[in-house]
Amino acid sequence: MFRSINIVLISLLTLVACSKKTDPGAGQLDNFYQVKTDGIALPVRVTGKATSDVALILTHGGPGGSSETFRFTKGIRNLESNFKIIYWDQRGSGITQGNPAIDQITAEQFAKDLDAIVEFTKQVIGAKSIFLLGHSWGGGLTSLYLTEDPARQAKLKGYINVNGAYNVPGGLAASRQWVINGAMAQISAHKEVDYWKKALNFYTDNPMINSNNFFSHLAYVSKLKGGAWSSAKNEKSYMPHFEITAFLNNPYFITKHITYQGQPIYVSMNLTPQIHNIKLPTLLIWGNHDGLLPPHQVPNDPNGTALVEDFLAHIGTPSTDVRYIEYMNSAHQPMAEEGPKFANDLTQFINKYK
Repeated sequence: MFRSINIVLISLLTLVACSKKTDPGAGQLDNFYQVKTDGIALPVRVTGKATSDVALILTHGGPGGSSETFRFTKGIRNLESNFKIIYWDQRGSGITQGNPAIDQITAEQFAKDLDAIVEFTKQVIGAKSIFLLGHSWGGGLTSLYLTEDPARQAKLKGYINVNGAYNVPGGLAASRQWVINGAMAQISAHKEVDYWKKALNFYTDNPMINSNNFFSHLAYVSKLKGGAWSSAKNEKSYMPHFEITAFLNNPYFITKHITYQGQPIYVSMNLTPQIHNIKLPTLLIWGNHDGLLPPHQVPNDPNGTALVEDFLAHIGTPSTDVRYIEYMNSAHQPMAEEGPKFANDLTQFINKYK
């Protein structure tokens, strides 16, 4: 299982490792920084329009992913012509420097680290209007950042949540049922029957998704196109060769150890009751075909989790300043699968509230 996932990561990294850092062009930035916080140096890459005083902070998924994957997508790269884009890697993730202790691999610590990135963007980069984007796990982390200390919202102009894991146990339970439903449909259609019977046996043996079985579950989601529904042409990016090993190994380390309130996020991190603390103008984006974090209630899901409806029902922002857009040709990666639309929707939102 791990070998197959590594192959996917390596093929993605080919775009990174084989491309050299180039001149960003007239009027454009591409600078690297390190933000030191609580014993760790967080890598930050600032790209985009040099004269813009609007910055978008990107918070990547995983846990244990890397912001560099955002730069593979047209949905993000197209934004660089108008705004400053802040890419940063979370503690123990991507190409972050340092050796974090296990007790530092917590959602609360990651939220504290994110605050250091916001302050860096304000004080060092000099952005007057800051927007925060979180994708997948990053959508959960940014939701925590905004809700555990609502005063932080005064530093921001708006919030963009993309397929966000703000309810980890509920979302993964729905995802588990989504795959079971898909496996049964494949068997009924006489497609790869033996494979999908093994999948059903896997879920019988694993009534809950956790750090021990997450990557096996992810493989089944991907097989049903719940990770990527539409094909997308990736953009090239740049990463020094010596950093690739860390990039590949970190997802397993962080996924195994990350906690919230002292418990693994898979059982503890349901932020639904505190989403009402979010008061910022908010853009919620979700791929209709997402099987990892299904947007709407999945048939036969005993929890009845409906991630989109629950978020919209609980958010404290006035309805006039909340917009939901469902991407009908996307699964878990709208910025890659429908890149031009994604860039256009974000540009409209940012220009409205900057």
